[in-house]
Amino acid sequence: MSLEPHQLNVDIEHQRLFLSWEDGTEKDFSHAQLRASCPCGFCRAKRLRQQDVQYPDHVAISAIYSQGYGIQICFDDGHDKGIFPWAFLKTLNSS
Repeated sequence: MSLEPHQLNVDIEHQRLFLSWEDGTEKDFSHAQLRASCPCGFCRAKRLRQQDVQYPDHVAISAIYSQGYGIQICFDDGHDKGIFPWAFLKTLNSS
């Protein structure tokens, strides 16, 4: 069974990312939550050192690129290193 969702929608106006899978799982993430949860090495290292990941109050998704096993999310603060695997997004608690 594929971990890739069958539906992905970005709501720029409300700064939300909606995902749904064939098994009925649905996720609704704010852009800020995704930026704070970025799984890139830099952001993960900061969280492991119990440091806050810094980003603007009103961060938004500026682009999404398919990586097969997930998506690369680029944010309007210039951060574009995070590749979010489908399994990661499916298990991440939505806000």
